[in-house]
Amino acid sequence: MILWRDAMSVGAPALDADHKRLIDLVNLTEQWIEQENWQQVGSITGELLAYVKDHFSREEAVQAAIKFPEAEAHKKLHEALALKARVLSDKFKAATTQDELKSCAVVMAKVLGDWLVTHNLKEDMRYKPFIPKKAQPPAAAAAVEIKTGAPPAESEDERKARWEKRHRDIEYNLPPNLAHLLKHIEYEIPKLPYPERRFESFEKLCEGAICRRVDSVLVFFQRHNPSLKLELPPFFLASPEFADKFRQAIGKFIFPAIWESRQIRMLSTSFEWAEEDADSFWEHVTKPLQDCILLGWNQGWDDLKLIETRKDGAKVMQVKDNTKALREMLLPSSPTAYDLPRIGNREIETFRSLLDPANNWWERLNMAWKSCHDLYEQEKDPRVFQQKARDGALRDNLLNAFQRFPNEWVDFLVLACHRVFPRVSTLFLESFITNVGTNDAMREAYLPYTMRYLRQVREMPEIRARERAEEAEWDARVKELRDFIAGREKEEEKKT
Repeated sequence: MILWRDAMSVGAPALDADHKRLIDLVNLTEQWIEQENWQQVGSITGELLAYVKDHFSREEAVQAAIKFPEAEAHKKLHEALALKARVLSDKFKAATTQDELKSCAVVMAKVLGDWLVTHNLKEDMRYKPFIPKKAQPPAAAAAVEIKTGAPPAESEDERKARWEKRHRDIEYNLPPNLAHLLKHIEYEIPKLPYPERRFESFEKLCEGAICRRVDSVLVFFQRHNPSLKLELPPFFLASPEFADKFRQAIGKFIFPAIWESRQIRMLSTSFEWAEEDADSFWEHVTKPLQDCILLGWNQGWDDLKLIETRKDGAKVMQVKDNTKALREMLLPSSPTAYDLPRIGNREIETFRSLLDPANNWWERLNMAWKSCHDLYEQEKDPRVFQQKARDGALRDNLLNAFQRFPNEWVDFLVLACHRVFPRVSTLFLESFITNVGTNDAMREAYLPYTMRYLRQVREMPEIRARERAEEAEWDARVKELRDFIAGREKEEEKKT
């Protein structure tokens, strides 16, 4: 990801704004590449190439106006990059396989990303000294040659400065009942704590490292928005209390099956484990050892599964004593602490999905969340001057998550959006589930916990009544804001 820094400024607000927008487009391209959403990659790269072309024209016009002596050489650099980008774009459009699409898209994003950083920091800095300072006196502006004989026109820099000032004024001088509509959404994102170290034994280090991997998933789903009024308790993965109890369950019911492996125990002889922590432990785990850990993990959960038997010709699920103990251990302290169904084989499969010895999902989950956050703001809760995403962009991004994460996690990602984003209401959830099946039975297979949540909602009509009232209030405030800004802009036009 490329981040804008003050050192990138060339001193011309319009060109700086171009560079910032190009950075946003390159970063967005990289996100869609990571998600392997080639339709979105094609759409974004098309917009990116068009914007690059427009930017080059603006930059060359500025260089001509300031009489930059290296303007012709700079223009040739633009032409070379534009040609390379067009060739890569054509290759991307002609690609037919996933590997070809990914290869072309990655190269194109890298070329444009390298250009933004290298070209901007090196070549664009050559004309920076020629850009007039912002604090030019009026006489200096009047000295500019005007060939048409018309009154001196407002320069691009002056227009940009006036535009920025107008919107800065709007932001800070809104009526109190509208000011919050320009603020970015705020919510709590629990952080993964520093990894534990100084374990009393190698066995405890192994157990701590496994719990750490699981915690990275659980902590991710604990994000929430305290300002939201939610009548129902959170789903179990969203609860820190559940996470504490789940670690105890791993130690009692699952880790013993992993520790039975002689290969795992022998790992203690291959490195100085006493100096390692719960993260660095995994650096010493080879692929065969990953497989051993996963084998023991899966065996531990399989041993807890309910067994189907027949009694008087009817199907009966027999519950083992350890499974009964697991149910007791994971019970919430109160009905409002978190919602956990009576543990059956589906829940056990969900618990099983929480460990992947070969992958630390923390980074990928957070990248996926950034896409959810950005698309939510752009589609459902856009700032006044922010690019508007197409309708359904957030929905499609969540559906795409089925291709990138264990299916069980998509269920919780959807519910996490509901717990964080004010306008991802239960009405949004009702609409979303129609994308994974034509009836509730089919939808249950993909989103069992979202379906469970909605069944509870349907029994509480006051939830829907509250949401409809909040949505009506939102619509009224947005209309009021638009009217306010339109009136403000008219006032500014009269003054100028």
